[in-house]
Amino acid sequence: MSSAAKNARNLVANWSAHLANLVIMFFLSPFVVHQLGPVAYGTWSLLTVVTGYMGIMDLGIRASTGRHVILYLGKNEPEKVDHTIRTSLGFFTLLGGIILVIGLGLGQLFPMIFSSVPPESHGLVALLLPVLAMNVWLTAIGTVFSSVVIAHERFDIGRGIDVLVLAVRAGGTIIALSGGHGLAGLTVAVVGANLVSLVLNYAAARRIYPALKAWPLMLSPQRVRELIGYGTAAFVSAISAKIIGQTDLLLVEWTIDVKHVTIYSVGAMIVYYSGAFLAHISATFFPSLQRAAARGETGAVKWNYLRQVRLGMLFGIAVYVGFLVFSEPFIRLWMYRPSDPDKFPLWAVGQAATVMMILAGAKLLVLPAVGANGLLAAVGRVKTTAVITVIEAITNLAFSLGFALGLGWGLAGVAAGTLFARLLVRTFTLPALACQAAGMRSTTFTLRVGSPSLIAGGLFAGVCYGLRWLVPMTSWAAFAGAVGAALAAYAPVALFVLVPAEDRRRLLRKVSSWAGREGSRPGQP
Repeated sequence: MSSAAKNARNLVANWSAHLANLVIMFFLSPFVVHQLGPVAYGTWSLLTVVTGYMGIMDLGIRASTGRHVILYLGKNEPEKVDHTIRTSLGFFTLLGGIILVIGLGLGQLFPMIFSSVPPESHGLVALLLPVLAMNVWLTAIGTVFSSVVIAHERFDIGRGIDVLVLAVRAGGTIIALSGGHGLAGLTVAVVGANLVSLVLNYAAARRIYPALKAWPLMLSPQRVRELIGYGTAAFVSAISAKIIGQTDLLLVEWTIDVKHVTIYSVGAMIVYYSGAFLAHISATFFPSLQRAAARGETGAVKWNYLRQVRLGMLFGIAVYVGFLVFSEPFIRLWMYRPSDPDKFPLWAVGQAATVMMILAGAKLLVLPAVGANGLLAAVGRVKTTAVITVIEAITNLAFSLGFALGLGWGLAGVAAGTLFARLLVRTFTLPALACQAAGMRSTTFTLRVGSPSLIAGGLFAGVCYGLRWLVPMTSWAAFAGAVGAALAAYAPVALFVLVPAEDRRRLLRKVSSWAGREGSRPGQP
Protein backbone atom coordinates (compact mmCIF):
# COMPACT_ATOMS: atom_id res chain seq x y z
CA MET A 1 0.00 0.00 0.00
CA SER A 2 1.36 3.44 -0.96
CA SER A 3 2.09 6.05 1.70
CA ALA A 4 -0.75 8.28 0.44
CA ALA A 5 -3.24 5.39 0.47
CA LYS A 6 -2.13 4.32 3.94
CA ASN A 7 -2.49 7.88 5.26
CA ALA A 8 -5.95 8.09 3.69
CA ARG A 9 -7.00 4.79 5.27
CA ASN A 10 -5.68 5.80 8.66
CA LEU A 11 -7.27 9.24 8.52
CA VAL A 12 -10.64 7.73 7.61
CA ALA A 13 -10.30 5.32 10.54
CA ASN A 14 -9.39 8.13 12.95
CA TRP A 15 -12.15 10.42 11.76
CA SER A 16 -14.78 7.66 11.69
CA ALA A 17 -14.05 6.72 15.29
CA HIS A 18 -14.13 10.31 16.45
CA LEU A 19 -17.32 10.97 14.49
CA ALA A 20 -18.88 8.08 16.40
CA ASN A 21 -17.64 9.72 19.61
CA LEU A 22 -19.15 13.04 18.55
CA VAL A 23 -22.51 11.45 17.71
CA ILE A 24 -22.66 9.64 21.07
CA MET A 25 -21.71 12.84 22.86
CA PHE A 26 -24.40 14.76 20.98
CA PHE A 27 -27.19 12.42 22.06
CA LEU A 28 -25.82 11.48 25.48
CA SER A 29 -24.82 14.91 26.85
CA PRO A 30 -28.34 16.37 27.19
CA PHE A 31 -29.39 13.15 28.93
CA VAL A 32 -26.49 13.40 31.39
CA VAL A 33 -27.03 17.12 32.06
CA HIS A 34 -30.74 16.69 32.74
CA GLN A 35 -30.28 13.50 34.80
CA LEU A 36 -27.61 15.04 37.03
CA GLY A 37 -28.80 18.66 37.08
CA PRO A 38 -26.58 21.75 36.81
CA VAL A 39 -24.90 21.42 40.21
CA ALA A 40 -23.99 17.71 39.98
CA TYR A 41 -22.93 18.04 36.34
CA GLY A 42 -20.74 21.03 37.24
CA THR A 43 -19.20 18.98 40.02
CA TRP A 44 -18.52 16.13 37.60
CA SER A 45 -16.85 18.58 35.19
CA LEU A 46 -14.57 19.78 37.99
CA LEU A 47 -13.70 16.18 38.91
CA THR A 48 -12.71 15.42 35.32
CA VAL A 49 -10.55 18.56 35.18
CA VAL A 50 -8.76 17.71 38.44
CA THR A 51 -8.07 14.11 37.39
CA GLY A 52 -7.08 15.37 33.95
CA TYR A 53 -4.35 17.40 35.62
CA MET A 54 -3.11 14.22 37.30
CA GLY A 55 -2.47 12.83 33.82
CA ILE A 56 0.32 15.32 33.23
CA MET A 57 2.31 13.66 36.01
CA ASP A 58 3.52 11.13 33.43
CA LEU A 59 6.30 13.66 32.61
CA GLY A 60 5.58 13.23 28.92
CA ILE A 61 6.46 9.52 29.00
CA ARG A 62 3.29 8.52 27.12
CA ALA A 63 4.13 10.72 24.13
CA SER A 64 7.78 9.74 24.32
CA THR A 65 6.95 6.01 24.40
CA GLY A 66 4.97 6.23 21.16
CA ARG A 67 7.75 8.17 19.44
CA HIS A 68 10.53 5.76 20.52
CA VAL A 69 8.55 2.63 19.67
CA ILE A 70 8.12 4.02 16.12
CA LEU A 71 11.80 4.97 16.02
CA TYR A 72 13.17 1.59 17.10
CA LEU A 73 10.76 -0.40 14.98
CA GLY A 74 11.93 1.67 12.01
CA LYS A 75 15.56 0.93 12.92
CA ASN A 76 14.74 -2.78 13.42
CA GLU A 77 16.04 -2.82 16.99
CA PRO A 78 13.59 -5.15 18.78
CA GLU A 79 15.52 -5.21 22.06
CA LYS A 80 15.18 -1.43 22.43
CA VAL A 81 11.48 -1.68 21.54
CA ASP A 82 11.04 -4.26 24.30
CA HIS A 83 12.99 -2.23 26.88
CA THR A 84 11.08 0.94 26.00
CA ILE A 85 7.72 -0.76 26.51
CA ARG A 86 8.60 -2.51 29.77
CA THR A 87 10.33 0.57 31.17
CA SER A 88 7.23 2.65 30.44
CA LEU A 89 5.03 0.07 32.15
CA GLY A 90 7.34 0.04 35.16
CA PHE A 91 7.35 3.81 35.38
CA PHE A 92 3.55 4.04 35.19
CA THR A 93 3.12 1.32 37.82
CA LEU A 94 5.16 3.39 40.28
CA LEU A 95 3.29 6.51 39.22
CA GLY A 96 -0.04 4.80 39.91
CA GLY A 97 0.72 4.61 43.62
CA ILE A 98 1.66 8.29 43.75
CA ILE A 99 -1.51 9.28 41.90
CA LEU A 100 -3.64 7.24 44.31
CA VAL A 101 -2.17 9.08 47.31
CA ILE A 102 -2.74 12.44 45.61
CA GLY A 103 -6.32 11.44 44.80
CA LEU A 104 -6.98 10.60 48.45
CA GLY A 105 -5.58 13.97 49.53
CA LEU A 106 -7.46 15.98 46.94
CA GLY A 107 -10.68 14.22 47.86
CA GLN A 108 -10.37 15.73 51.32
CA LEU A 109 -9.32 19.16 50.05
CA PHE A 110 -11.92 19.39 47.27
CA PRO A 111 -14.54 21.29 49.36
CA MET A 112 -11.96 23.93 50.30
CA ILE A 113 -10.74 24.35 46.73
CA PHE A 114 -14.23 24.53 45.22
CA SER A 115 -16.39 26.27 47.79
CA SER A 116 -19.60 26.39 45.72
CA VAL A 117 -19.90 22.58 45.61
CA PRO A 118 -22.75 21.75 48.05
CA PRO A 119 -21.84 20.08 51.38
CA GLU A 120 -23.98 17.01 50.64
CA SER A 121 -21.56 16.11 47.81
CA HIS A 122 -18.36 16.36 49.88
CA GLY A 123 -18.33 12.79 51.18
CA LEU A 124 -19.07 11.30 47.77
CA VAL A 125 -16.38 13.39 46.09
CA ALA A 126 -13.83 12.20 48.68
CA LEU A 127 -14.62 8.59 47.63
CA LEU A 128 -14.75 9.18 43.87
CA LEU A 129 -11.54 11.16 43.42
CA PRO A 130 -9.19 8.26 44.35
CA VAL A 131 -11.13 5.96 42.01
CA LEU A 132 -10.87 8.47 39.17
CA ALA A 133 -7.19 8.94 40.01
CA MET A 134 -6.59 5.21 39.44
CA ASN A 135 -8.49 5.58 36.20
CA VAL A 136 -5.67 7.91 35.11
CA TRP A 137 -3.22 5.07 35.77
CA LEU A 138 -5.34 2.64 33.72
CA THR A 139 -5.33 5.11 30.84
CA ALA A 140 -1.54 5.46 30.96
CA ILE A 141 -0.98 1.68 30.91
CA GLY A 142 -3.45 1.27 28.05
CA THR A 143 -1.70 4.00 26.08
CA VAL A 144 1.56 2.01 26.11
CA PHE A 145 -0.12 -0.92 24.38
CA SER A 146 -2.03 1.40 22.07
CA SER A 147 1.28 3.00 21.01
CA VAL A 148 2.43 -0.40 19.71
CA VAL A 149 -0.70 -0.65 17.54
CA ILE A 150 -0.27 2.91 16.23
CA ALA A 151 3.48 2.41 15.62
CA HIS A 152 2.51 -0.26 13.10
CA GLU A 153 0.10 2.28 11.53
CA ARG A 154 -2.92 0.09 12.34
CA PHE A 155 -5.15 3.03 13.14
CA ASP A 156 -8.10 0.97 11.90
CA ILE A 157 -7.64 -1.55 14.73
CA GLY A 158 -6.90 1.14 17.32
CA ARG A 159 -9.95 3.19 16.40
CA GLY A 160 -12.12 0.07 16.21
CA ILE A 161 -11.23 -0.60 19.85
CA ASP A 162 -12.07 3.01 20.69
CA VAL A 163 -15.54 2.65 19.16
CA LEU A 164 -16.22 -0.54 21.09
CA VAL A 165 -15.09 1.08 24.34
CA LEU A 166 -17.24 4.11 23.54
CA ALA A 167 -20.28 1.83 23.24
CA VAL A 168 -19.48 0.23 26.60
CA ARG A 169 -19.09 3.62 28.30
CA ALA A 170 -22.26 5.05 26.75
CA GLY A 171 -24.30 1.98 27.68
CA GLY A 172 -22.91 2.00 31.20
CA THR A 173 -23.69 5.70 31.58
CA ILE A 174 -27.30 5.27 30.48
CA ILE A 175 -27.85 2.28 32.80
CA ALA A 176 -26.18 4.03 35.77
CA LEU A 177 -28.02 7.34 35.47
CA SER A 178 -31.38 5.77 34.59
CA GLY A 179 -31.05 3.71 37.76
CA GLY A 180 -30.53 6.88 39.79
CA HIS A 181 -26.91 6.14 40.73
CA GLY A 182 -25.70 9.66 39.90
CA LEU A 183 -22.01 10.52 40.06
CA ALA A 184 -21.06 7.17 41.59
CA GLY A 185 -22.67 5.26 38.72
CA LEU A 186 -21.08 7.56 36.17
CA THR A 187 -17.66 6.89 37.72
CA VAL A 188 -18.17 3.11 37.55
CA ALA A 189 -19.17 3.39 33.88
CA VAL A 190 -16.06 5.40 33.00
CA VAL A 191 -13.61 3.20 34.93
CA GLY A 192 -15.22 0.00 33.63
CA ALA A 193 -14.91 1.18 30.04
CA ASN A 194 -11.24 2.00 30.63
CA LEU A 195 -10.62 -1.52 31.92
CA VAL A 196 -12.15 -2.91 28.73
CA SER A 197 -9.92 -0.57 26.70
CA LEU A 198 -6.80 -1.77 28.51
CA VAL A 199 -7.57 -5.44 27.87
CA LEU A 200 -8.43 -4.93 24.20
CA ASN A 201 -5.37 -2.76 23.47
CA TYR A 202 -3.12 -5.35 25.09
CA ALA A 203 -4.67 -8.14 23.01
CA ALA A 204 -4.36 -6.10 19.80
CA ALA A 205 -0.73 -5.19 20.51
CA ARG A 206 0.15 -8.85 21.12
CA ARG A 207 -1.53 -9.88 17.87
CA ILE A 208 0.15 -7.20 15.76
CA TYR A 209 3.55 -7.47 17.47
CA PRO A 210 3.99 -11.05 18.79
CA ALA A 211 7.36 -10.12 20.33
CA LEU A 212 5.60 -7.83 22.82
CA LYS A 213 6.48 -8.42 26.49
CA ALA A 214 4.74 -6.74 29.39
CA TRP A 215 6.51 -8.64 32.16
CA PRO A 216 8.81 -8.47 34.02
CA LEU A 217 8.60 -4.71 34.42
CA MET A 218 11.77 -2.67 33.94
CA LEU A 219 13.22 0.66 34.93
CA SER A 220 16.21 0.73 32.60
CA PRO A 221 18.18 3.89 33.52
CA GLN A 222 19.15 4.42 29.88
CA ARG A 223 15.58 4.08 28.63
CA VAL A 224 14.23 6.27 31.46
CA ARG A 225 16.72 9.04 30.60
CA GLU A 226 15.83 8.72 26.94
CA LEU A 227 12.09 8.79 27.53
CA ILE A 228 12.24 11.70 29.95
CA GLY A 229 14.71 13.56 27.73
CA TYR A 230 12.24 13.63 24.85
CA GLY A 231 9.17 13.68 27.09
CA THR A 232 10.15 16.77 29.11
CA ALA A 233 9.06 19.11 26.34
CA ALA A 234 5.87 17.07 25.86
CA PHE A 235 5.29 17.32 29.62
CA VAL A 236 5.64 21.11 29.55
CA SER A 237 3.33 21.29 26.54
CA ALA A 238 0.79 19.05 28.31
CA ILE A 239 0.71 21.31 31.37
CA SER A 240 0.26 24.34 29.17
CA ALA A 241 -2.44 22.64 27.10
CA LYS A 242 -4.33 21.79 30.30
CA ILE A 243 -4.17 25.44 31.32
CA ILE A 244 -5.47 26.48 27.90
CA GLY A 245 -8.18 23.84 27.59
CA GLN A 246 -9.36 22.96 31.10
CA THR A 247 -8.42 25.69 33.53
CA ASP A 248 -11.30 27.73 32.11
CA LEU A 249 -13.70 25.53 34.09
CA LEU A 250 -11.74 26.12 37.28
CA LEU A 251 -11.78 29.88 36.66
CA VAL A 252 -15.55 29.78 36.17
CA GLU A 253 -16.05 28.03 39.53
CA TRP A 254 -13.68 30.37 41.32
CA THR A 255 -15.07 33.57 39.80
CA ILE A 256 -18.78 32.61 39.57
CA ASP A 257 -20.14 29.23 40.81
CA VAL A 258 -20.47 25.54 40.01
CA LYS A 259 -23.75 25.96 38.06
CA HIS A 260 -22.00 28.20 35.56
CA VAL A 261 -19.37 25.46 35.10
CA THR A 262 -22.17 23.43 33.50
CA ILE A 263 -23.12 26.31 31.20
CA TYR A 264 -19.52 26.85 30.10
CA SER A 265 -19.05 23.09 29.61
CA VAL A 266 -22.08 22.91 27.31
CA GLY A 267 -20.81 25.84 25.22
CA ALA A 268 -17.29 24.46 25.00
CA MET A 269 -18.06 20.76 24.72
CA ILE A 270 -18.68 20.27 21.02
CA VAL A 271 -15.95 22.77 20.08
CA TYR A 272 -13.37 20.83 22.08
CA TYR A 273 -14.59 17.46 20.79
CA SER A 274 -14.36 18.64 17.20
CA GLY A 275 -10.79 19.78 17.80
CA ALA A 276 -9.77 16.12 17.90
CA PHE A 277 -10.50 15.89 14.16
CA LEU A 278 -7.67 18.35 13.59
CA ALA A 279 -5.43 16.49 16.04
CA HIS A 280 -6.09 13.25 14.15
CA ILE A 281 -4.77 14.82 10.97
CA SER A 282 -1.40 15.47 12.60
CA ALA A 283 -1.38 12.09 14.39
CA THR A 284 -2.12 10.25 11.13
CA PHE A 285 0.62 11.95 9.15
CA PHE A 286 3.24 11.97 11.92
CA PRO A 287 4.78 8.50 11.38
CA SER A 288 5.48 9.19 7.68
CA LEU A 289 6.55 12.76 8.47
CA GLN A 290 9.00 11.50 11.12
CA ARG A 291 10.51 9.02 8.66
CA ALA A 292 10.84 11.64 5.90
CA ALA A 293 12.52 14.09 8.29
CA ALA A 294 14.92 11.40 9.56
CA ARG A 295 15.95 10.60 5.97
CA GLY A 296 16.40 14.25 5.04
CA GLU A 297 13.70 14.08 2.35
CA THR A 298 12.87 17.80 2.23
CA GLY A 299 10.34 17.48 -0.58
CA ALA A 300 8.38 14.79 1.26
CA VAL A 301 8.43 16.85 4.47
CA LYS A 302 7.08 19.92 2.67
CA TRP A 303 4.40 17.93 0.82
CA ASN A 304 3.35 16.18 4.05
CA TYR A 305 3.07 19.46 5.95
CA LEU A 306 1.10 21.32 3.26
CA ARG A 307 -1.29 18.39 2.94
CA GLN A 308 -2.03 18.54 6.67
CA VAL A 309 -2.68 22.30 6.64
CA ARG A 310 -4.97 22.07 3.61
CA LEU A 311 -6.95 19.24 5.17
CA GLY A 312 -7.21 21.24 8.38
CA MET A 313 -8.50 24.30 6.53
CA LEU A 314 -10.92 22.25 4.44
CA PHE A 315 -12.47 20.70 7.53
CA GLY A 316 -12.01 23.55 10.01
CA ILE A 317 -13.64 26.31 7.96
CA ALA A 318 -16.79 24.25 7.47
CA VAL A 319 -17.03 23.32 11.14
CA TYR A 320 -15.97 26.44 13.01
CA VAL A 321 -17.64 29.02 10.81
CA GLY A 322 -20.78 26.90 11.19
CA PHE A 323 -20.37 26.78 14.97
CA LEU A 324 -19.85 30.54 15.08
CA VAL A 325 -23.00 31.35 13.10
CA PHE A 326 -25.41 28.60 14.22
CA SER A 327 -24.43 28.39 17.91
CA GLU A 328 -27.61 29.84 19.47
CA PRO A 329 -30.21 27.69 17.67
CA PHE A 330 -28.00 24.64 18.12
CA ILE A 331 -27.62 25.06 21.90
CA ARG A 332 -31.33 25.88 22.27
CA LEU A 333 -32.47 22.79 20.38
CA TRP A 334 -29.82 20.61 22.03
CA MET A 335 -30.20 21.50 25.69
CA TYR A 336 -33.39 23.47 26.34
CA ARG A 337 -36.45 21.44 27.38
CA PRO A 338 -39.74 23.39 27.66
CA SER A 339 -41.05 20.59 29.89
CA ASP A 340 -38.08 20.97 32.26
CA PRO A 341 -36.81 24.55 31.81
CA ASP A 342 -35.07 24.79 35.20
CA LYS A 343 -32.33 22.30 34.32
CA PHE A 344 -31.05 24.46 31.44
CA PRO A 345 -33.07 27.72 31.09
CA LEU A 346 -33.10 30.06 28.09
CA TRP A 347 -30.73 32.55 29.74
CA ALA A 348 -28.21 29.71 30.06
CA VAL A 349 -28.69 28.92 26.36
CA GLY A 350 -27.65 32.46 25.46
CA GLN A 351 -24.53 32.34 27.65
CA ALA A 352 -23.49 28.90 26.40
CA ALA A 353 -23.98 30.03 22.78
CA THR A 354 -21.73 33.05 23.40
CA VAL A 355 -19.02 30.75 24.79
CA MET A 356 -19.39 28.48 21.76
CA MET A 357 -19.06 31.40 19.33
CA ILE A 358 -15.92 32.75 20.97
CA LEU A 359 -14.22 29.36 21.22
CA ALA A 360 -15.12 28.56 17.60
CA GLY A 361 -13.44 31.82 16.62
CA ALA A 362 -10.38 30.75 18.64
CA LYS A 363 -10.28 27.45 16.73
CA LEU A 364 -10.42 29.30 13.41
CA LEU A 365 -7.35 31.25 14.47
CA VAL A 366 -5.25 28.09 14.92
CA LEU A 367 -6.16 26.44 11.62
CA PRO A 368 -2.99 27.81 9.94
CA ALA A 369 -0.96 25.97 12.60
CA VAL A 370 -2.40 22.50 11.87
CA GLY A 371 0.52 20.09 11.50
CA ALA A 372 3.11 22.62 12.71
CA ASN A 373 3.70 20.94 16.09
CA GLY A 374 4.20 17.56 14.44
CA LEU A 375 6.62 18.98 11.88
CA LEU A 376 8.69 20.76 14.52
CA ALA A 377 8.76 17.61 16.66
CA ALA A 378 9.82 15.51 13.68
CA VAL A 379 12.84 17.76 13.04
CA GLY A 380 13.81 17.77 16.71
CA ARG A 381 12.42 21.17 17.71
CA VAL A 382 9.93 19.90 20.27
CA LYS A 383 11.28 22.36 22.86
CA THR A 384 10.26 25.23 20.60
CA THR A 385 6.63 24.15 20.59
CA ALA A 386 6.77 23.66 24.36
CA VAL A 387 7.96 27.24 24.89
CA ILE A 388 5.22 28.58 22.60
CA THR A 389 2.57 26.57 24.44
CA VAL A 390 3.79 27.85 27.81
CA ILE A 391 3.64 31.46 26.60
CA GLU A 392 0.15 30.87 25.22
CA ALA A 393 -1.01 29.31 28.51
CA ILE A 394 0.25 32.22 30.59
CA THR A 395 -1.26 34.74 28.16
CA ASN A 396 -4.55 32.84 28.16
CA LEU A 397 -4.74 32.79 31.95
CA ALA A 398 -3.91 36.49 32.24
CA PHE A 399 -6.47 37.55 29.63
CA SER A 400 -9.19 35.27 31.03
CA LEU A 401 -8.77 36.64 34.54
CA GLY A 402 -8.58 40.21 33.27
CA PHE A 403 -11.69 39.93 31.10
CA ALA A 404 -13.73 37.93 33.65
CA LEU A 405 -12.82 39.86 36.80
CA GLY A 406 -11.38 43.18 35.63
CA LEU A 407 -13.95 43.89 32.93
CA GLY A 408 -16.78 41.81 34.39
CA TRP A 409 -17.41 39.82 31.20
CA GLY A 410 -18.13 36.58 33.09
CA LEU A 411 -18.21 33.41 30.98
CA ALA A 412 -17.57 35.36 27.79
CA GLY A 413 -14.44 36.86 29.34
CA VAL A 414 -13.04 33.44 30.26
CA ALA A 415 -13.56 32.22 26.68
CA ALA A 416 -12.21 35.47 25.18
CA GLY A 417 -8.92 34.88 27.01
CA THR A 418 -8.43 31.75 24.89
CA LEU A 419 -9.20 33.62 21.66
CA PHE A 420 -6.84 36.55 22.29
CA ALA A 421 -4.00 34.31 23.48
CA ARG A 422 -4.18 32.20 20.34
CA LEU A 423 -4.26 35.24 18.09
CA LEU A 424 -1.23 36.81 19.75
CA VAL A 425 0.89 33.70 20.27
CA ARG A 426 0.00 30.84 17.92
CA THR A 427 -1.75 32.06 14.76
CA PHE A 428 1.30 33.51 13.01
CA THR A 429 4.26 32.18 14.99
CA LEU A 430 3.80 28.43 14.51
CA PRO A 431 3.19 28.54 10.72
CA ALA A 432 6.27 30.75 10.30
CA LEU A 433 8.45 28.32 12.28
CA ALA A 434 7.01 25.32 10.43
CA CYS A 435 7.72 26.93 7.05
CA GLN A 436 11.28 27.56 8.17
CA ALA A 437 11.69 23.93 9.27
CA ALA A 438 10.23 22.66 5.97
CA GLY A 439 12.49 24.94 3.89
CA MET A 440 9.54 26.87 2.52
CA ARG A 441 9.01 30.62 2.25
CA SER A 442 6.21 32.17 4.27
CA THR A 443 4.98 33.91 1.12
CA THR A 444 4.58 30.52 -0.55
CA PHE A 445 2.54 29.32 2.43
CA THR A 446 0.36 32.43 2.27
CA LEU A 447 -0.30 32.07 -1.45
CA ARG A 448 -0.97 28.33 -1.34
CA VAL A 449 -2.93 28.14 1.91
CA GLY A 450 -3.61 31.50 3.59
CA SER A 451 -5.24 33.50 0.80
CA PRO A 452 -7.45 30.66 -0.52
CA SER A 453 -8.60 29.94 3.05
CA LEU A 454 -9.61 33.55 3.66
CA ILE A 455 -11.60 33.59 0.42
CA ALA A 456 -13.34 30.27 1.17
CA GLY A 457 -14.03 31.24 4.79
CA GLY A 458 -15.48 34.62 3.81
CA LEU A 459 -17.78 33.12 1.18
CA PHE A 460 -18.97 30.37 3.50
CA ALA A 461 -19.61 32.83 6.36
CA GLY A 462 -21.74 34.95 4.04
CA VAL A 463 -23.83 31.92 3.07
CA CYS A 464 -24.26 30.89 6.72
CA TYR A 465 -25.33 34.33 7.89
CA GLY A 466 -27.79 34.55 5.00
CA LEU A 467 -29.38 31.24 5.95
CA ARG A 468 -29.40 32.20 9.62
CA TRP A 469 -31.40 35.32 8.71
CA LEU A 470 -33.76 33.59 6.26
CA VAL A 471 -34.53 30.31 8.05
CA PRO A 472 -36.33 30.31 11.45
CA MET A 473 -34.58 27.40 13.16
CA THR A 474 -37.26 26.33 15.59
CA SER A 475 -36.91 22.58 14.97
CA TRP A 476 -34.16 20.10 14.25
CA ALA A 477 -35.54 19.61 10.74
CA ALA A 478 -35.22 23.33 9.93
CA PHE A 479 -31.77 23.45 11.53
CA ALA A 480 -30.56 20.40 9.60
CA GLY A 481 -31.95 21.84 6.37
CA ALA A 482 -30.11 25.13 6.86
CA VAL A 483 -26.83 23.40 7.75
CA GLY A 484 -27.22 21.02 4.79
CA ALA A 485 -27.80 23.95 2.43
CA ALA A 486 -24.74 25.74 3.83
CA LEU A 487 -22.52 22.69 3.36
CA ALA A 488 -23.89 22.14 -0.16
CA ALA A 489 -22.86 25.71 -1.00
CA TYR A 490 -19.46 25.18 0.65
CA ALA A 491 -18.60 22.04 -1.33
CA PRO A 492 -17.89 23.74 -4.70
CA VAL A 493 -16.15 26.63 -2.93
CA ALA A 494 -13.86 24.21 -1.11
CA LEU A 495 -13.25 22.16 -4.26
CA PHE A 496 -12.23 25.06 -6.47
CA VAL A 497 -10.62 27.36 -3.88
CA LEU A 498 -9.00 25.11 -1.26
CA VAL A 499 -8.20 21.89 -3.12
CA PRO A 500 -5.03 22.12 -5.26
CA ALA A 501 -5.57 21.74 -9.01
CA GLU A 502 -3.70 18.42 -9.20
CA ASP A 503 -5.76 16.89 -6.38
CA ARG A 504 -8.96 18.32 -7.87
CA ARG A 505 -8.24 16.73 -11.27
CA ARG A 506 -7.43 13.41 -9.61
CA LEU A 507 -10.65 13.53 -7.59
CA LEU A 508 -12.78 14.43 -10.62
CA ARG A 509 -11.19 11.61 -12.63
CA LYS A 510 -12.06 9.13 -9.89
CA VAL A 511 -15.64 10.40 -9.72
CA SER A 512 -15.96 10.19 -13.53
CA SER A 513 -14.49 6.69 -13.52
CA TRP A 514 -16.87 5.58 -10.77
CA ALA A 515 -19.84 7.13 -12.58
CA GLY A 516 -18.80 5.39 -15.79
CA ARG A 517 -18.64 1.99 -14.10
CA GLU A 518 -22.04 2.54 -12.50
CA GLY A 519 -23.54 3.53 -15.85
CA SER A 520 -22.11 0.50 -17.67
CA ARG A 521 -23.48 -2.12 -15.29
CA PRO A 522 -25.73 -4.73 -16.94
CA GLY A 523 -29.39 -3.92 -16.69
CA GLN A 524 -28.77 -0.18 -16.46
CA PRO A 525 -30.74 1.91 -19.00
